[in-house]
Amino acid sequence: MGIFDEEAKKMVGEAAASATREAQAKEQRTEIARIVADDLTKYLGTHPPGYDVEIGVHEDKITARKKTAGRTLEITCTGLGGFQVTIDGSKSETTNNSGMARIVIQWLQSEPHQ
Repeated sequence: MGIFDEEAKKMVGEAAASATREAQAKEQRTEIARIVADDLTKYLGTHPPGYDVEIGVHEDKITARKKTAGRTLEITCTGLGGFQVTIDGSKSETTNNSGMARIVIQWLQSEPHQ
């Protein structure tokens, strides 16, 4: 086997390893998104006022929508403890767990409450 054959074989192995790592990272982000969505749903059920919010999860993205007002908040899990939060499709911020939770609570408390 020549230099080029060996290098081509290494490249195939590296590409496969990279694809495996990315699939594992995506799976991890998806699981984190589910956990955050579940926690948010529990929070909404136990804290007044009774927010009328619809929660959805698709892969690594959580979408919350105030049913009456139509306002939306999107939380995208970017990695372990990292989130991108977008409010009403425009205001976007990268943050950690605590910052994400604060943004969500402020969004929930913002007018209109419904």
